[in-house]
Amino acid sequence: MTGVRFGKLILRNLTRARARTLLTVLGVAMSVFIFAALLSLDHGVQRMIETTGDDSVITVFEKYKACPPFSHLPVHYGEKIAGIEGVDAVMPVRFLLSTCGTTTDLVAVHGVDPAVLREFMEINISDEQYSAFASEKGAAICGRQVAAKYGWQVGQQVSLPQLNGISFALRGIYDAPGSSANQLVLVDRVYLDQSQEQQGIVTLFRVRVADASQVGSVSRAIDANFANYETQTKSSPEKSFIAAMIHDFKEMVSFSQLIAYAALVLLLAAVVNSVSMSVRDRLREMAILKLLGFDSERVVTLVTTETALLGLLAAFIGAGLAWALTTFANLSISVEGFTIRPWMSGDVIFLALGAGLSLGFFGAWFAARGSARQPIIAALREVD
Repeated sequence: MTGVRFGKLILRNLTRARARTLLTVLGVAMSVFIFAALLSLDHGVQRMIETTGDDSVITVFEKYKACPPFSHLPVHYGEKIAGIEGVDAVMPVRFLLSTCGTTTDLVAVHGVDPAVLREFMEINISDEQYSAFASEKGAAICGRQVAAKYGWQVGQQVSLPQLNGISFALRGIYDAPGSSANQLVLVDRVYLDQSQEQQGIVTLFRVRVADASQVGSVSRAIDANFANYETQTKSSPEKSFIAAMIHDFKEMVSFSQLIAYAALVLLLAAVVNSVSMSVRDRLREMAILKLLGFDSERVVTLVTTETALLGLLAAFIGAGLAWALTTFANLSISVEGFTIRPWMSGDVIFLALGAGLSLGFFGAWFAARGSARQPIIAALREVD
């Protein structure tokens, strides 16, 4: 049989039992959607750490503190840190968060030094907007995602009652794809201190070293310098610091991935059962195909190709829905002040399509392999 006729036969079989075909597609599509969504969350975590953290930057935090709002370091520590050999630049940062822990609606304001901010954070913003922010006390810039979330516009005066009534004039909106910075409001640290009536205290220091290979030695030198102070420090590479802050959430995401893979295995069993019933209903048809010259392998190929195509179609639907949700729904979750957005990378899409194709192929192969090898007479008598 030619490839064209074989394809027509497959298409005819798929459209003949439309209810069965639709249910198979919906079941696989839903499983692939859940699988892709959970994988995209894990990839979003990794992307956030990579794009937010810098290999040449050290985070200096208060020792024995776990949640950013509870870390309080004297701002004058920055002068001593700047004098340590290997340190290239220092920026004190003040966190002001609406809540701590895990939330889907976090308002995060960071007090920064506009003069050195761009040495520590890669943001895409026009020079005009950044100059307006840097030259005006009480001005702010924010990530595009947080601006879209709350409907803020450049030039708008914003007040946040949930953050002790801090207000600012929004002078710019920036882009920082994949980075937690895309969900931040950045204001001048001195202005933030004054508005909160608490000066001389910062949450952490970001320290840039001249050579990335010195990150470890400089971190140890910083902590040793403040070892005998009342407020001690804990210094670590920025990526390690972020990973430690969201460690519990990462563990939860890893567990959810195990659930996703377990769900795929259970769905494979369900597909095998569904196809088995379908194959039994088609035993007479398979026997007739063998009478017309089809061998057992060709019959197995016919059945598995049909279901594999259904699985691939369902995978496109499920992965497409997951991509649309993660791309356009502005979903995010904040953990200890770091905001994570699910990310449908090329790897996730490839795995999702492969999962749908595999479900269809192996689900049909297990069922069809035994049925297709039945003797023709037995198959003709099997179904009334």
